[in-house]
Amino acid sequence: MLNVALVGLGQIGKLHLEILSQLPDFHITAVVEPREIPCNFPKYPTIEDCNNHHQEIDLYTIATPNGFHYRQAKKLLYFGKNILIEKPAALHKNQVEELVHLAREKHLRLFSSLQLRFSPMVAYVKKLIDEGCLGKIFLLNVECFWNRNQAYYQKNDWHGTKEMDGGILFTQFSHFIDIIHFFLGEVKLLHSSSENFAHQNCTDFPDSGILQFKSVNTLGSMIYTISTYEKNFDSSITIIAEKGTIKIGGQYMNQLLYHNVQGFCAPEFTFSSHKFHKNLYDNILYSMQNNVSSVADAENSINTIGFIEEAGDF
Repeated sequence: MLNVALVGLGQIGKLHLEILSQLPDFHITAVVEPREIPCNFPKYPTIEDCNNHHQEIDLYTIATPNGFHYRQAKKLLYFGKNILIEKPAALHKNQVEELVHLAREKHLRLFSSLQLRFSPMVAYVKKLIDEGCLGKIFLLNVECFWNRNQAYYQKNDWHGTKEMDGGILFTQFSHFIDIIHFFLGEVKLLHSSSENFAHQNCTDFPDSGILQFKSVNTLGSMIYTISTYEKNFDSSITIIAEKGTIKIGGQYMNQLLYHNVQGFCAPEFTFSSHKFHKNLYDNILYSMQNNVSSVADAENSINTIGFIEEAGDF
């Protein structure tokens, strides 16, 4: 059993708390949260206080605003603790590289919350690619049409700020960019273009954009926005390949929208998005107990963070 402490009890922190409470191999030892909010576990205002009282903690989960991730993770690594960081691991590529290097130096594990990699549908497409069942990948296209209105940005003062939020490619769409890298490997950004159509009064960054990229012989594009009218409309990834065409969609990549692959029938999937976090924690437990690598290792997010940083530097 792993003793876990949760840092941050906002919306995503509460989700981690809910998932962890359902996992028999994890024991929620403490919560770090400076705000006066209800909590059924021992709660401390700072990481230092928590560490002083609970040396037995095996894993800290950082679920605070994006801009805190680097500093808090660095502090915990110096305390000798294994860490899971909610996405993004940091807002700058060099910061993630520093954290990864520090974790290796101290023989600690550093994970990032790349839970979309644990979608059965994503895993199915990844297997097809890795085993050569699709042949050469010609084109990969990502479309993300979401809504984040002014009320969303007013709810938390860190939302919308360049320093703490980082932009919508970090906060809303980093999982999709991670999957681009998961499928294709190293990806080179060719062109980026962006505009702020509807959020000039509440964000420091664009709300919509178009990216073009390349990986080996694959050309790719991504069009994204948080300015869709009233509510989220669509998220999808389309792959055009030598031996097949696949389109998967849904906010959690939980819909098979098109499947035409040589020698394969369309599979059936039954799953919920919350199970992705469960699978993430199960994978972390296995990798720590057996000292093996994980697809959630933070080093796997380095290129994604660098890609977003380059694309967001307008």
